[in-house]
Amino acid sequence: MSDLISVGQMGYYAKWFFKSKVGMKRPLVNTMIINFNCNLHCKHCSISGNVDKLPNPFQIDFENAKREMREQYTKGARILFFEGGEPTLWKDGEKDLRDLIQAGKDLGYFVIGYTTNGTNPIVENSDVVSVSLDGPKEIHDQIRGEGTYEKLMENLAKTTHPNIFANMTIMRHNVDSVRETVELVAKNDRIRGIMLNFITPPPSDIALTLEEKKRVVELALQMKKEGFPILNTTKALRDMLIEDFGGLCQDWVSAFVLPDCSHYGGCPLKGTESCKKCGFDAVREYRLIVKGSPSAITQMSRRFAYSKK
Repeated sequence: MSDLISVGQMGYYAKWFFKSKVGMKRPLVNTMIINFNCNLHCKHCSISGNVDKLPNPFQIDFENAKREMREQYTKGARILFFEGGEPTLWKDGEKDLRDLIQAGKDLGYFVIGYTTNGTNPIVENSDVVSVSLDGPKEIHDQIRGEGTYEKLMENLAKTTHPNIFANMTIMRHNVDSVRETVELVAKNDRIRGIMLNFITPPPSDIALTLEEKKRVVELALQMKKEGFPILNTTKALRDMLIEDFGGLCQDWVSAFVLPDCSHYGGCPLKGTESCKKCGFDAVREYRLIVKGSPSAITQMSRRFAYSKK
């Protein structure tokens, strides 16, 4: 049965790709920020630093979330990611994140995942989980708060989820800890790999210079050659040095929904000053996939495009 599902999913992706080549640009990914509230105040978080500027409501309710899932599914999206804030804090009456994930599955999404700081238990009915890991214990706690590293590791030790990967946001606080962080991931049998991103300001004072980014990219490319589980593709890592990615960004690949049900193509920072210093790897991978890069298609689909359960 799982082989049949994989064939069906593969066929859908192939049709989506070829249709995009003749101008039928439909979203493949639905990224939903379901809430703005969080239990941490990380140093690089643009949300915690701009709470007074965020639109209301602070979270989407269950019925509106289902409606938005259905709308983007109808448009073509088959990969669904929940983000925040901290998505594991989302509740609407007796409903929680598990119910949102199940609703997405009932609609027919192929893969459903969420991004988390890892201080709450892993939600097991997701297909993929992205946990934030910004360095070894001392550095991670400096960025995210005392005790957050140990809590993350405790929750990872308790789960048997088969598809968890780490996300590292590289900034001044942890730029010297990239190798050590990747090595930690390689030794942890609960984490399947790590994605490296640069901070997208604000805040700008902890963002790296282009020269500093070049050194990080060189290190990452070397570690990939050494066999470390860095999930960024080689071409996307090199593209991370193109800071203003606005003219290259395939923003139509991902629909983006905020808690107030407002919609964006790609991300809400499109066209802003932040867009000119984009540090997000995914937009580089999207571009390579649309261009037909074999490495991006095979490496990204293996981790993020096929359901594992």
